[in-house]
Amino acid sequence: IVGFAAVGFGQEATEIVKTEGAKELENSKTDGEYVFVFTGKTAKDMNDAAKYYENYFTVVFDESTQTAKINMVQNDERGRSVIIRLFSASGVRNVNIDGEIISLNDFMTGYLH
Repeated sequence: IVGFAAVGFGQEATEIVKTEGAKELENSKTDGEYVFVFTGKTAKDMNDAAKYYENYFTVVFDESTQTAKINMVQNDERGRSVIIRLFSASGVRNVNIDGEIISLNDFMTGYLH
């Protein structure tokens, strides 16, 4: 039972997106260029998810490194908030910032607004 509980509450790697760190996120908020590392995604997965948000940002995904480069079309709070929709559409539930795992809501309020 203990082993089952540990597995049941563990985070799947595919549910966590990794950032380049808090300092880089602060710079990204200013320049409108974000970099995130996903796990277990294909270029098709990312392109299919990103196509719905082209009015807000563009996504270039490198499947070999699992790295997505997001460039804001208009770098404002609303557009940055839509990044959360991309994460959700990609199965992401949490964000890793400098080794700390936070919820999408905390990421949005702390780093995108």
